[in-house]
Amino acid sequence: MPRITPLSLQGPAGALQAELIEPDAAPSFVATVAHPHPLYGGDMDNHVVTSAADAVVELGGAALRFNFRGTRGSEGRHDEGRGEIEDLGACEQELRRRFPRLPRIGIGYSFGAVVTMARLPQSEAAQDPPGGVLLIAPPLTHYDFEAATTATVPVAVVYGQLDAFTTDAMIRRLPKRWPTLGSCLEVAGAGHDLSSPELGPTIRRTLQGLID
Repeated sequence: MPRITPLSLQGPAGALQAELIEPDAAPSFVATVAHPHPLYGGDMDNHVVTSAADAVVELGGAALRFNFRGTRGSEGRHDEGRGEIEDLGACEQELRRRFPRLPRIGIGYSFGAVVTMARLPQSEAAQDPPGGVLLIAPPLTHYDFEAATTATVPVAVVYGQLDAFTTDAMIRRLPKRWPTLGSCLEVAGAGHDLSSPELGPTIRRTLQGLID
């Protein structure tokens, strides 16, 4: 059985509510999992976030999911993505403290994908980038994901076939814009909420490609 440890991490705007999920054996990698927009009901208990964390653990990793500032048990106020980048940085530091030698993957769903990609240049500048980034349903219609155009680490995407915010036409254009883009896997019949029994297996396949 996975080991689940509730945490209260010190973030830049106060305490961050978080949960560390570890496999039975010593983990071989670690991952942060960032949730969708809190002003639209997103938090770390979102089903896509928990599916991603489960996939990490099933592949032998330790997953840290957390609530951004001002969300449920986390202190502070929503900061439209700016301060949330710092929140993610605090979670990365916690994983580095606990698992200093393990590779790290950054995972984010919707707004969490925006924050995960926006954080990448800072971690690259600090010479502590993740080994890869998994963007789940990145809302390409609303954000430019500029950091992906200069990324130095592998980037992968999981998206819903019927997602109005991550359209198939936009996905087809990404290889010309994102130089380190790897797999882009579609969840058939799913919209932005990715309600599909194929979600978990699709995340696992994509994640496997990042950690191999």
